[in-house]
Amino acid sequence: MRVRGEGGDPGDKNSLGNRLAKARMKTFTKELALLSGLRQHSAFTAWEPTFGGKFPKKQYDDIIQKVSNILNYMALISYSSLEFSRPHPNSSPDSTWQQDFSRLMHILSPTTEESTSLLSLLASSVTNSQPLPPYLKAPQPYRLTERLEALDRDILSINHIAEPGYAAFAVMQIASSCMIDDMEKLVSEVRELVGECGFQYQLTLNFEEPTDEKGKLD
Repeated sequence: MRVRGEGGDPGDKNSLGNRLAKARMKTFTKELALLSGLRQHSAFTAWEPTFGGKFPKKQYDDIIQKVSNILNYMALISYSSLEFSRPHPNSSPDSTWQQDFSRLMHILSPTTEESTSLLSLLASSVTNSQPLPPYLKAPQPYRLTERLEALDRDILSINHIAEPGYAAFAVMQIASSCMIDDMEKLVSEVRELVGECGFQYQLTLNFEEPTDEKGKLD
């Protein structure tokens, strides 16, 4: 939203961007509190009796760490995107790079709900102790750089490296790639913990020699 310039006036408390930032900060605070509680509960399992089997502490610790990494990458992307909504008094008034960049981002519309859907599915699977559906994969990288260069070959040239927002875009790209990589690892960790539904089937064919009626009477 910030990259496409759709957040509204940053000084207006009722603008769409500020309302979304307030909701995001509230969710981020809750996530930090939940992760802290999960780490504490995981540490307590070392002194719990092992009736019914040993608690899979390592798997849960790995899942907590992956979720924490994903949350940090999301926070980094959000913070970097602030660069596109800030005024830059030192920038050249003749420069139109940021306007062109926002226009191309609006054309591409790279917003995706795949990450949110995947995280919701993983959380539901762990909460309800249900196996994951088969062939579940993390969302693939959007390849935003290649798509931008296809529309405008000069938009990411090093000639614009001093432009406001150029470095922020690079940080967002790196953080997005790292987040997707951790999502793939998170899917593997959850699959190892709760299992996976199997849709495989096996056909068993029984071949019997035909017997005529005369043979049966005899």
